[in-house]
Amino acid sequence: MKIGILTEIINYHSGARAPLEIAKHLAKRGHEISVYAYDFGQDRNALQDLKNYGVTVSMFNKQHFAFMEKYVAALSLFITLRRNPPEAILFSGTLPFFLAGKLTGIPIIWMYMGTQFNALLENTIPNQGISFIVKTLNAVVNVYIYLVGFIIYRLSAGLVAISKYAAHEGKHLYKRNANMVIYLGTAFFQKHNTKTLRKKDYISLLSVSRITPYKGFHLIIEAIKKIKTDRKIIFTISGSQPKQKYLAYLKKIGGKNIRIIIDPPDQELARLYQNSDIYVTADRYLYFGLPIIEAAQFGKPTVSLNFAASKEIIAHNKTGFIANNINEFSNYLQKLIENDSLRNALGRNALQRSKEYTWEICAKNWEIALKRFAM
Repeated sequence: MKIGILTEIINYHSGARAPLEIAKHLAKRGHEISVYAYDFGQDRNALQDLKNYGVTVSMFNKQHFAFMEKYVAALSLFITLRRNPPEAILFSGTLPFFLAGKLTGIPIIWMYMGTQFNALLENTIPNQGISFIVKTLNAVVNVYIYLVGFIIYRLSAGLVAISKYAAHEGKHLYKRNANMVIYLGTAFFQKHNTKTLRKKDYISLLSVSRITPYKGFHLIIEAIKKIKTDRKIIFTISGSQPKQKYLAYLKKIGGKNIRIIIDPPDQELARLYQNSDIYVTADRYLYFGLPIIEAAQFGKPTVSLNFAASKEIIAHNKTGFIANNINEFSNYLQKLIENDSLRNALGRNALQRSKEYTWEICAKNWEIALKRFAM
């Protein structure tokens, strides 16, 4: 089957990884895969990885046309797709590329990864006073975010949500049912397994994600400060694309026992997973949570605030704990810190469950979805 994948950038950071991994594993299943993306933010290793799997990559330059840069690039995409049309398109990008794909008449299936509002407030820090002007601009941006989501959701030939929560949200916001729920996957453990390090004299907590306020790192720090234990706790944040005000704020409130690592390579990230004891997250938009599965592949349990799809990914009291508030979060952490046997048991359960989430399974299900809507 000839499949096109429209995405934003060729990069393995954050949510950009998902469509590229699906592309690779669809190609592995014998399909002819072409990936289309903008040429900025390119990761050469990711580009080479795609080519090694036989994936064709086309990148489009954003010309300097003020606010129309992406639309001008999308025109080139439209011409390219018309000349050599795929049978179906997996879409995971922004509006200009969607419109280019839609106008070709090729069936386009959106990988719905959730709608994130209040984007403008991500440039502020927690508990900061927000001016009337900023609140007004944020409301305008929220309307724009909704309208873009509405257009793509309603005009897509098919909809695939990455979790049941995402499917429920999409139906609530845009009044249309998703056609399928397909969980993401990971093969992190198999690719980057590292040797267990020598016994530490501290408990290591790890959280991996973009460093922006909605990820809730400040809430985790607040919970850690409530823990009463004789054991030393080191909290490591491994992230990308840091909001500088928020980064400075975390360093200020985190104290001497916080470590922040920006853009580590995969091998270093694997070492961080391996050396951690507990994975922690307070992500308000946890539509799936790849790092939770990655940590599980290293046998690490997770403590999460009860946001979005956390209950789908974490089995409470089996592979980790889901807390309804900061006090519960702190109590669950303390329980795992003080009880080595419980922590190890939940970690083993997490490792076993992580085998349900692979890119091979994800790609196989996407194959079914794409064939359903193909020309």
